[in-house]
Amino acid sequence: MAALITLALALPVPASAANAALPAKAAQLAEILGAVHHLRDVCGTNEGQLWRNKMIEMIGVLGPSEADRQKLVKNFNDSYYRYKNSYPACTATAARQSDKLMQDGQKIAEELAASGYGR
Repeated sequence: MAALITLALALPVPASAANAALPAKAAQLAEILGAVHHLRDVCGTNEGQLWRNKMIEMIGVLGPSEADRQKLVKNFNDSYYRYKNSYPACTATAARQSDKLMQDGQKIAEELAASGYGR
């Protein structure tokens, strides 16, 4: 998913897309990134700040208004803490949830890219 998000979101956004309201998919992806940031860390992947940095990268590429930026950050943080409280340690369920979220995130990143975000 990291490579896909980088590929899908690292390219410049057209001015018309940058000024448009963010799609709901961007908020969903922010939530997934927050959850994955915790789950992958607690399960020992040693990725450090990778998923937080992907969130920062996504915000930079999407160029949201300040209100939308704050919403994306809130979605990321709320999801991070929700999963931190639900999965304080790595379990088989936590690992499966992480895998599922990675798949969901890849799909959403592809949909955002196909809709003109990240191009």
